[in-house]
Amino acid sequence: MLNIGFTPDSDMDIPAGAERAWRDGRIGLATLSATDLRYGWFAYRTDFEVGGHAFLSGAREPLVDTMFTLAHTLRSLYANGSAEIDFTESSYVIRLEVTGDRVTFTPSHRAPAEPPRCAVEDYTAAVRAFVATGTAWLAGNRPAIAANPALHELRTLVSDPAGGDSGGTGDPDR
Repeated sequence: MLNIGFTPDSDMDIPAGAERAWRDGRIGLATLSATDLRYGWFAYRTDFEVGGHAFLSGAREPLVDTMFTLAHTLRSLYANGSAEIDFTESSYVIRLEVTGDRVTFTPSHRAPAEPPRCAVEDYTAAVRAFVATGTAWLAGNRPAIAANPALHELRTLVSDPAGGDSGGTGDPDR
């Protein structure tokens, strides 16, 4: 079983330090950088479960950051056969490795005796669905963000996980 999902609420849409600028109209969702959107905006309860092991269970993570991180794991899995899901605010890392047609997930903390696995195609489909749901939810509930290039970039990343000619990475370290 593989489940990647989020539970939206409006409690953490806007970072505390940006509330006044948001109210005053000095911040526009259409023009915020991917990096800004990744850190602090739209922090929702996130679930990530593989084979009965909950890697994240209701953890409040920035949605855009989670979408970019997962999209980049697809790129790494297709290019290198391995990837990492890491979280900026903690030392928790989930290592992914392809063996044959399966992905093995190994957490840095609280690792189960037998690492969970799933089919590569199932993981790819779950990440694509998560990004599609996340971008649709954001655009539907905050229409101005629909024009933000970061959402287009996310869709591009998951539409061609092998790389192709998709343009930018969305990765602030590149």
